Amino acid sequence: MSATINLEKKHFPVLLDELIKIISPRYSGTFLDCTFGQGGYTEKILENPNNRVIAFDRDINAINLSKKFKRHFKDRFEFNHKKFSEIKNIESNNIKAIIFDLGYSTDQIFDDKKGLSFNFKGKLNMQMGFNSFSAHEVVNKLDKEELTKIFKYFGDEKDARKISNRILKKRSQKSISTKDLVEIINKEKKIIILK
Repeated sequence: MSATINLEKKHFPVLLDELIKIISPRYSGTFLDCTFGQGGYTEKILENPNNRVIAFDRDINAINLSKKFKRHFKDRFEFNHKKFSEIKNIESNNIKAIIFDLGYSTDQIFDDKKGLSFNFKGKLNMQMGFNSFSAHEVVNKLDKEELTKIFKYFGDEKDARKISNRILKKRSQKSISTKDLVEIINKEKKIIILK
């Protein structure tokens, strides 16, 4: 049986060769892939038939792909639709390496339903599977002080209060979309993000 899976969209994980050199999967063992995503690292590790991967991903889109991996690699692959902070609950011997590929993939950024990019004009979202609220709810429902704190402390934005004021003014007229938020920030920062 071939070790590769025929995926509809082929994802090319960054620094794959460098990672493989560091973790040395040719010597066999169990590997934790804490950000499974499109499965690039997992697939490469499982080329060795003596390896096993326990994967984590909070993105709901990873579930369908994980089923293909499970069918193909059987007992050598386990998927957890959980946050990687829950790896402490994994009981496994012979763990050789724990892999974290932090950040968003281009597939996630270009998925307009996720609302992660300011280059799309869709609804604000930014949910990855376990959030109980979306960016749309944050921008359209939080009060000025809460918005200011988010922009100031998480966005390191010196004009946080001005942006919050513009948001409140705009949302008194209509619900704020991704395009609206970009325009608000552009007016304050005098930059162009959305083409």
